[in-house]
Amino acid sequence: MQKQRFPTLGEWTEKKTSQFTEEKLIIRNPEELKCKIAKMISEGAKQTQIVTDFDQTISSFLSPATFSLFRMSELSPQEFKNKMQSYYDYYVPIEKDQSIKIEEKNKHMHEWYQKVSEAFHEAKFTKSLACQILNTSHIYLRYLFEPFFNKCEEEHIPFHIVSGGLDKVINTILASIHEIESYDEMTLHTNQMLFQDDILEKMEMLVTATTKAKILETSGIQFRNNTILLGDLPSDFYMTKFLNIPNQVSIGFLVQDHAYQLEEYKKLYDITIIGDPSFLVPQVLLSKVIGHPLSEECTQLFNSQNYDELRELF
Repeated sequence: MQKQRFPTLGEWTEKKTSQFTEEKLIIRNPEELKCKIAKMISEGAKQTQIVTDFDQTISSFLSPATFSLFRMSELSPQEFKNKMQSYYDYYVPIEKDQSIKIEEKNKHMHEWYQKVSEAFHEAKFTKSLACQILNTSHIYLRYLFEPFFNKCEEEHIPFHIVSGGLDKVINTILASIHEIESYDEMTLHTNQMLFQDDILEKMEMLVTATTKAKILETSGIQFRNNTILLGDLPSDFYMTKFLNIPNQVSIGFLVQDHAYQLEEYKKLYDITIIGDPSFLVPQVLLSKVIGHPLSEECTQLFNSQNYDELRELF
């Protein structure tokens, strides 16, 4: 039997997708973005790729991160949950603190991930229990992500996911949308759940918010000239910083409650979308690049006044 590239936990039978809600766009430099979009469209699908985070980028802001599923689930052992909560409370503020130097932050992230790996090892989760935890969770995919993902596969557009989440959880979610084993141009760089005889024996902790750029740099992937980059944190913007990609349109998702971070996002991302953003803007950009008309639904949504400034740039 051929080894699976993207092994799953089972089936995500309780698939959830968020509804479309009003979103606000802020464009950092309209003239620069117009040039970037024009170049991307002129070079077409064969020179375009996607680089994206997963947790709260592909999944909604309504969703917990894939690690947090286990910390929050009633099905997880209480001792495990207590440990995970204490680690979360201590290390998340460090992860998000932009004043901490990268070397110091890396040390803390490594320490955090070692403790998490040990906690998972001690809890001895089975695949079936892990799948049950996913199916009783509140993970939501962003509205319009599914057609965006399917269109990328159909057009053979490389889809590179770089996530500090969990591989088999992410695989299970994506496999509910598409037969991902056949998506030759998809890559997944994330933390690995290693099972032995159906028991979770080890967590291979490879990806943090601060290691994504190095992981892509050393991946051996032949990257294309144009990138659509998607993220929900300032650090996600830097995923491609070592790749020397000539042209990139970056889209940052910013939760409404964190609007105090807006100035930071505006310095980085070409487009910042505030609210609980959908994949409408990436879908519109993709449709222009591949020369495929938008669906009637997307056209109607994109014709609202919230997108007036962006429509003028195409």
